[in-house]
Amino acid sequence: PGSLLPQKLISCCLLSLLVFNKLKTETAARLNRNNIQVNQMSRSSYLKRFSFLSLQSRYLCSQHQWKQPSEGRDTGIRIYNCVARKQVPLILSNDAYATWYTCGPTVYDFTHIGHISCYVKLDIIQRILRHHFNVNLVTAMNITDIDDKIIQKSIESGKPWHELSRFYENEFWSVLKQLNVQEPNIKVRVTENIPRIVEFITRIIGKGSAYKGNDGSVYFAVNTCRNYGKLQKTNIDEDPEKPILGVEGKTAPADFALWKAQKCENEPAWPSPWGPGRPGWHIECSTLASMIFGQQLDFHAGGLDLRFPHHENEEAQSCAYHGSEQWVNYWLHSGQLHVKGQSVKMSKSLKNTISVGAMLERYTADEFRLACALSNYRNAMDYSDTLMETSRNTLKRLKSFKADCNAYLSGKKQGAQVEASEMLGDLERAKNNIDACYKDDFDTSCSIGVLLEQANAVSRQINAGTAENEKLYTSSCLDAVAAVQNFVQQQLQILGFSLVEESRAHVMGAATEFDLEGLVEDLLQSRRLIRERAVAGKNKELFQICDELRNCLRQHGIDIQDHNKGTSWQFSGNKQ
Repeated sequence: PGSLLPQKLISCCLLSLLVFNKLKTETAARLNRNNIQVNQMSRSSYLKRFSFLSLQSRYLCSQHQWKQPSEGRDTGIRIYNCVARKQVPLILSNDAYATWYTCGPTVYDFTHIGHISCYVKLDIIQRILRHHFNVNLVTAMNITDIDDKIIQKSIESGKPWHELSRFYENEFWSVLKQLNVQEPNIKVRVTENIPRIVEFITRIIGKGSAYKGNDGSVYFAVNTCRNYGKLQKTNIDEDPEKPILGVEGKTAPADFALWKAQKCENEPAWPSPWGPGRPGWHIECSTLASMIFGQQLDFHAGGLDLRFPHHENEEAQSCAYHGSEQWVNYWLHSGQLHVKGQSVKMSKSLKNTISVGAMLERYTADEFRLACALSNYRNAMDYSDTLMETSRNTLKRLKSFKADCNAYLSGKKQGAQVEASEMLGDLERAKNNIDACYKDDFDTSCSIGVLLEQANAVSRQINAGTAENEKLYTSSCLDAVAAVQNFVQQQLQILGFSLVEESRAHVMGAATEFDLEGLVEDLLQSRRLIRERAVAGKNKELFQICDELRNCLRQHGIDIQDHNKGTSWQFSGNKQ
């Protein structure tokens, strides 16, 4: 801007940029004529003449702008955009469907809750888009099945790397199923798409944005991307005069590997124009997402720790490949999970992880999902017993609401005076409030609060009833209560809570056909007859039998509650 730089300096910079771009174009053409080999060429030899551009390049990076889609479907959602550093309108370029790519796992070890919390949070957002906003969302995820960590684990365990990666990949999908996370529509492995990755790198080199280092690897030239640093502010030192310490092969510290040359004969490698090797980490997702969705994405998601350098590098190399200014319209980054009392994220490398299996021994999948939903998806999550107990108690309240409604609708409870018009008015306001929550950057904590408010209000009226106000039990009240119950259950299903279905599957097993609800109802009917005889004859032994049956059911995760006209029950999810 003129207010920041003198006019003469601006003119000088613009003239220098024209000369720089001309040299870069001529260099790229020369590289193409020489089969895209850059072994004999030193980028620093011609960059030295324009070393002042390093400062200018960093200045331009701070001036990047997010480009709002010019046309498409305006969803009404305001979503946080890390490029704009603020909430922006969510506009989908294609009205028929939206595209979503999630960075998948590097499969070298068992999945822990810090890792899986990201996928639970993103699953919640995907469900909201699909079922609340009626977006036809097409999702894809990669599996990184070759990596330094996988190779190292293979050496340590003595098992072939491909068997190791396939074992942990299967474990990952199994964990997603346990936590009711929907699998992506499209799943792709890195090792099954090496030729596409080689072609992707070749094209980037051909455009003058990458070079072969003296170590045989191929590197992306960060200084060719004028918008580098758009996702996260960075301080990149691109001064070619400055020596590079501890970095072999590349000519600038910020440059990153697109292709890693094979280091030894036993290391897994694939053929390429630059010699045997394997893809770098960042190039995988750019290639696979572009292969599936083309030159632009609606959503690209992952953990907050991936924003830089992984997603920053993805954006840079993809823009170079496609010749565009913006590859992803909306980046979504979920907050990291910390063990309460620790300042660092949960990570395998830090050896502070809790396995999903260990968590599920103490808590249910729904309780963990609610813990993820009780904070904004972008916020860090402090995992602790206190958090999980809060989640458990919140779910108990929602389950109790369902049990109250069922007891009222079946005639086992008589509520106090229920004003149907007032209840339905509250229901309409709740619908509008939840819609506003989701439009405010998918505020699930707010929406859970709205559901609890509705549930508590109805339960209070139902539980305030006595046998004396049986005459107030009218059909108009029944439909209003049923309407609220349906709404709350629908919203919980949208967020991915399985509730009764999960408990039933846990009790019966996935392959068993059995009417468990009918069995429980028959047991409670028999217990009711015993209880009536106990009351009539004041028989302590029969009362004891009723109590023992109650305790027996509780041990199997079923809570019962006696009312004037019968007994209601619910799955508690907690065996005692």
